Amino acid sequence: MKFFLNNAFKTTLVFLCLSLAASPVMAAEKKAEDKKTEAAAKTETKKPVEKKAEAKKGDAGVVAQVNGQPIASKEFESALQSAKQQFASVGWQENDPAQLQKLQDLALDRLIDFELLYQASQKEKVSVDDAAISEKLAAFKKQFPSDDEFKKFLESNKLTDGEMKGQLRRKMAIEGLQKKLQDQFTAEAKVTDDDLQKFYDGNKDNIKQPERVRASHILVAVDEKADEAAKKAAMEKIQGIQKKLKDGGDFAALAKESSDCPSKEKGGDLDFFVKQQMVEPFANAAFSLPVGQTSDVVTTQFGYHLIKVTDKQPEKVLAFEEVKEKIRTYLTQQKIDGQFETYIKGLRDKADIKRMLPSQG
Repeated sequence: MKFFLNNAFKTTLVFLCLSLAASPVMAAEKKAEDKKTEAAAKTETKKPVEKKAEAKKGDAGVVAQVNGQPIASKEFESALQSAKQQFASVGWQENDPAQLQKLQDLALDRLIDFELLYQASQKEKVSVDDAAISEKLAAFKKQFPSDDEFKKFLESNKLTDGEMKGQLRRKMAIEGLQKKLQDQFTAEAKVTDDDLQKFYDGNKDNIKQPERVRASHILVAVDEKADEAAKKAAMEKIQGIQKKLKDGGDFAALAKESSDCPSKEKGGDLDFFVKQQMVEPFANAAFSLPVGQTSDVVTTQFGYHLIKVTDKQPEKVLAFEEVKEKIRTYLTQQKIDGQFETYIKGLRDKADIKRMLPSQG
């Protein structure tokens, strides 16, 4: 469905993105989690209006104050490194002063919002159990192959065990606030049937099921970095299977016998898929073949494939009843996202924020 493929939600809360850069602990946790959408991060690059936008350079090692609470420069440096890693994939230039300034502003804004949300969690009397912190810390340590590696992490980030527990406590307090607000905003986010129909009528061109193909395949796996001998052996194997097919062999039976893909249990059947779901060489071959035909050998990063197309469905506009509940979910989430944005803006508007970070060039 084009609309729902191209309009991913903002990962629920605006401030879920904050954990990408709020501390060394969260930066490390981020590596173990699924990446948040690039779109969600980009929404934060615009600096919000602050009560006190700038302040003279203050205490050494402090880059900002939020209602009198300092944000340490070492927190900022960790946040900045996390932001650099996040945006490396979209081609930002480290030597460009303007881009570096934007990245610094983004990192500092995240830390400011993080502090505001922590302060709000304390006003809301969100409690964090010591046992829960210990459990979280134990789970975090499991990300490291040994105690020595964990100690190296602490040393490289200039952290003590106590400081780490403090960071976890803050993070968990914000998560508690998040849950409380999520429940409140969800209850307030009402979407009527008229809203659903109006949205459907105005977006029919985008509410489509893309062309889909159903195909089966046989895979002979070989790493793309393998040596030439391994690649040659794999190619000879797939060509041998191809010959059996040309001699009248049954595709499903040969898949069960020879394929290296888990789909072999279903005779190689992959069910229906859209083009974007498959790597490009595989998708190009599958979508260009007529129903009932089998491809020549197709090379991908996974190895060598033989692909048989068994069915096709053209692009179509989905009926209202087919998408009604998905539209409801989307519109409800939009309302919730808007409420969170308003909430954070309200925290900023009421706060005394002083930024000590010097501008670039």
